[in-house]
Amino acid sequence: MAWIRQESVEGDYSEMVKPLSINPRAMDAVFEMTQAISFGSSALTPVQEEAIAVAVSVSNRCRY
Repeated sequence: MAWIRQESVEGDYSEMVKPLSINPRAMDAVFEMTQAISFGSSALTPVQEEAIAVAVSVSNRCRY
């Protein structure tokens, strides 16, 4: 859970998107953008996409 205020969210939103719940339109827009550019819309497998996401997160010292 984020340390900032967030609303209760139902659905498949990631923990990175849920803090936007205080602005549902923004949350939906970010979620749709993420779905459009990754997770099945490329030639990479889901495992490869996740591996890249993990490597980038580690490089950026991101907890997600």
